[in-house]
Amino acid sequence: MVRTYGSQSMVGALKKILVRSPLEEENHIKDWKKWGYARKPNIRLAREEHANFVETIKAEGVITFFAHDVHRERLDAIFTSDPAIITDRGAVILKMSKALRMGEEETLSENIAKLEIPILGRIQGEATLEGGDVLWLDSKTIIVGRSYRSNTEGITQLKNILNDLANISHVDLPHWRGPGECLHLLSLISLIDEDLALVYPELAPISLLERLKARNIKIIEVPGREFNTQGCNVLTLKPRKCLMVEGNHKTRRALEKEDVEVIEFQGQEICLNRTGGPSCLVCSILREY
Repeated sequence: MVRTYGSQSMVGALKKILVRSPLEEENHIKDWKKWGYARKPNIRLAREEHANFVETIKAEGVITFFAHDVHRERLDAIFTSDPAIITDRGAVILKMSKALRMGEEETLSENIAKLEIPILGRIQGEATLEGGDVLWLDSKTIIVGRSYRSNTEGITQLKNILNDLANISHVDLPHWRGPGECLHLLSLISLIDEDLALVYPELAPISLLERLKARNIKIIEVPGREFNTQGCNVLTLKPRKCLMVEGNHKTRRALEKEDVEVIEFQGQEICLNRTGGPSCLVCSILREY
């Protein structure tokens, strides 16, 4: 039976994604500081960059679906990776902790349902869990970053929903700059292949580094300056081929020394200003593994 959905991997060949274009208008960006952005968004540039980002992925043969959303004022809604994860049995609808993003879950859920993907379960109540904290170490193993964005109850509910589908453990993320800023697990690690990972070791949990070492996963260390420009957050298209924000020269060279093919894209508006990398911009619907 041919799978039409299921993305229990970070490195398997990417086949289908769900994205959401920047939909905001000028009257929606006057409060840009409360979103934690570096500067006032440039709407024209954001739309141009996002369109080019999507075309770059489509050129790699990835089928791309666009989410429809009436809530144009939600500036972070372009980060479709956070409200849901897609397993072989269906979607798990997650729960945003950031007040400004609450409600994205239901909207994305409706779009997922239109793709004829069943809803396997939902994170509910006081639980919180965001996709940026969910790392598929392999197709049967998940590491969740327990953070200000994803709490213990959210992790417990995910375990109950997935049951025998995956072995789930967690690592504690550092305080860093506190609950007012977003630090997801996937801000600190990107798997490039089953045996290769980009890592920002200064903030990486020791227990995570130990897990990587136990699996003989080689680490490429991202320098601090390029951590700040999303050098650690890349979208792996298939083993040893990835998409990253342009300008992270040291990280790119380190990847290429490991025979990784790197495709760059302009992300000044959609990534650097909004502090999210390319993996944040896609809800991965189908990967091969």
